[in-house]
Amino acid sequence: MNTYTQLIDKHHGEDCFILAAGPSLYDIFYGKDRRYLNIFKNNVVISVNASIMACTERLGWLTEGDKRYWISDDSLTTRWSWWKLVEQSRCTKIVRDSWLKQKHYGNIDGFLHFSARPTPEGVINKDDVGLAYCSSAPSAIDLAVQMGCKNIYLLGLDHDKKDGKIYYWEYLPKSFHPKQFKPGKPPWHVQKDMYKINAMAYEALDKFAEEKGCKIYNCSQIAYQRKTTYQFKFKDFADIISSY
Repeated sequence: MNTYTQLIDKHHGEDCFILAAGPSLYDIFYGKDRRYLNIFKNNVVISVNASIMACTERLGWLTEGDKRYWISDDSLTTRWSWWKLVEQSRCTKIVRDSWLKQKHYGNIDGFLHFSARPTPEGVINKDDVGLAYCSSAPSAIDLAVQMGCKNIYLLGLDHDKKDGKIYYWEYLPKSFHPKQFKPGKPPWHVQKDMYKINAMAYEALDKFAEEKGCKIYNCSQIAYQRKTTYQFKFKDFADIISSY
């Protein structure tokens, strides 16, 4: 079995951008900040679930795979039309090993696999093998820390609605919205309950990152202003742009 452990320390000292699928990601990829997409060119980028649509359309992931990763903890992702983009993308794909035991609707040959950490969601032991498992965003952060990334920037990690929208793609014309072949997302109240569990994992991951010499920054104004989840250090995307 090909496991994620081959990626440990692969990007030691490099910067990493983790792309969640919250509504604030729209401004970066399609709105006021879209002219700065070159910032991703030479850095590590980890796409989480539905952000693969923005990565294939705006960053050329169908032809480019170096330093490009997609990760998911949730096999329901295979029920979305954007799953085909995951299969077609040149990036390295990582999924939880429980997928190997379940019936799924996509091809995961060639994917890397990770096991869940053996500890509860709010506990990270630095010597354990495995990734945080309560949802895909904590898995992505854990991966970035273990890859040795120095600065980890979280984009689209809002954990709240904006203009009544949960996902960045809801701002796009309806013809560009992904389709669900079977129910592939939980109701909003279930997602909000999951965010509370995520917050425990985020706090533990922040401490883990500090032990490893990494810094994690959430660039979401929504999460920062509304305190919708654990408060990572905040850094505005504009400040990151100006530093490159």
